[in-house]
Amino acid sequence: MRSFELHGYELVTVPLFEFADVVERGLGSLEPHEVLKFVEPESGAVVSLRPDMTPQIARLVATRLSAEPGPVRLCYQGSVLRRRRERARRHRQIPQAGIELIGAAGAAGDLELLGVVAAAVRAAGLEEFVIDLGHAGIAGALVEGLAPEAAHALLEALEVKDESELLRRAERSGLPSADRAALAALTGLHGGAEIWSAAERALTGSRAEPALLELRRLWEAACAAELAPSVLVDLGETRDLDYYTGALFHIHAEGPGRPIGSGGRYDGLLERFGTPRPAVGFAFGLDDLAWALERAGKTVPLPARVLLAGEGALADVERALRAEDLATARAPSGDPRQYAQAWRYSHLVELATGTARLVTVADGSARPLPSEPRALAAQVRALVGR
Repeated sequence: MRSFELHGYELVTVPLFEFADVVERGLGSLEPHEVLKFVEPESGAVVSLRPDMTPQIARLVATRLSAEPGPVRLCYQGSVLRRRRERARRHRQIPQAGIELIGAAGAAGDLELLGVVAAAVRAAGLEEFVIDLGHAGIAGALVEGLAPEAAHALLEALEVKDESELLRRAERSGLPSADRAALAALTGLHGGAEIWSAAERALTGSRAEPALLELRRLWEAACAAELAPSVLVDLGETRDLDYYTGALFHIHAEGPGRPIGSGGRYDGLLERFGTPRPAVGFAFGLDDLAWALERAGKTVPLPARVLLAGEGALADVERALRAEDLATARAPSGDPRQYAQAWRYSHLVELATGTARLVTVADGSARPLPSEPRALAAQVRALVGR
């Protein structure tokens, strides 16, 4: 979140409950049965536990912030709740942190957002990751004009890269042969610089050509800016083609087996709330990010927390430590270091008659401290950092 703020993104907080019609206007890939709804007893309105924060932010920008000049840079954190698709329909709570850039159109906005996302990944401690780019206008253009059921069937086969099934379904749908060939080619067009020549052969002259050129420019800019150790493309990306309108983003890293974050351009969403504006956003799944950090051998540093034990001027030392902005509590009777380990205190201050020392809980190392409370607290602050 600090990384987001350093790039000019202002924190907003949106409600856990939302009117169902707001959620439904921005469902994206979510099906209605994935949203937990209920009737609010006092008003009788249908509300839901938020499955996604982007529609709420779109409503916020379209109403309270509608008169403010763009671009609007907002960030958020919190949990969303989705119902799983299994028969048991267990709920899944997903902690997220994300950004929305509203009012910045085209490649310049896409590149700004990708730069913020890459900086946030590194700020979290992850150095090895992959940016994977796609574009909703590639596959979307090739199935444009088909009946929704036929288009869905084609995109379903494309999603699993099943070229033979894709061709069978395309032929049944009546898709022109040139579009069929271009669509089938997408199943193998994923990778790095090596795919562009094949992509141009397959898509030049097709309805997907403008989106292909736009995606290549974005890929070249992301590579030139060295946003990630590797920047790949997947021309067969099919995610949310009824929601996203342009570039699509995934961040991959070893561990979770799925993206640690995703996003893209959704220029049509704000129009659903009465205020047309271009927009692009991204959200990290924090559980998956933590998994990737663990796989990379990175530990998230805990904030300094001080446990106070011993005898003497405990109250005076406690007040002095808090005045130095250090979280502090007194240890119960028994083994203070064991208690500190159990409750994730970073340091232990032990007082005895006329003496004091600072113990690092992780390794048990100790160093002497002055006994006067304010001098003690100042030295603890200098030693433990923030």
